[in-house]
Amino acid sequence: DRFFDVGIAEEHAVTFACGLATGGFHPFFAVYSSFLQRGYDQILHDMCMQNLPVTLMLDRAGLVGNDGETHQGVFDLSYLGMIPNMMVLAPKNKWELADMLRFAFRQEGPVALRYPRGTAYDGLKEHRAPIVYGQSEWIFEERQIAIFAVGNMMEEALKVHELLHERGYDCSLINARFVKPIDTDVVKELAKDHRLIVTLEENVRSGGSGEKARDY
Repeated sequence: DRFFDVGIAEEHAVTFACGLATGGFHPFFAVYSSFLQRGYDQILHDMCMQNLPVTLMLDRAGLVGNDGETHQGVFDLSYLGMIPNMMVLAPKNKWELADMLRFAFRQEGPVALRYPRGTAYDGLKEHRAPIVYGQSEWIFEERQIAIFAVGNMMEEALKVHELLHERGYDCSLINARFVKPIDTDVVKELAKDHRLIVTLEENVRSGGSGEKARDY
């Protein structure tokens, strides 16, 4: 009674979800990041222009290895990030994914939640600050270099943080959480007392979180 398999029909799935939303439901549409591109027109016109409470669950967001070129989910931060009323989130681990699901359900407009292929990261369990609209999360607050990591790139960022310490550098580490809207307050704060701000994301450069932070 709560699950509909529409097959390989992403355009229909988006509009179907919008129809459910206008009827008082809050549907969750699970789909590969790369295949959601087929429903772009419907996301823009049916979902976001009407500001409907639909949550897009973007599986295989980022690099997907042997799944092949057509499955690389490296465009969603760009193609969703420019649409009015769309909110885009990326969890750092499996606990944050659960928290973001609950957060998305409470929203009254469109939300996109992107997560990677394979097993969810289970590190940083102790870092579980409440999800607040548009706010990132500090993991380490230091000086000199700042790493602004998006989603599952946090696992890689932790390795970089450790290597920098071994080489004598201080390094702040921030979990972006939101790609749209980007946390401009934390970018402004980092720019005051860090010589270098680095963004880590699995997305093309154009339209990604790094470009948003740089432009701000």
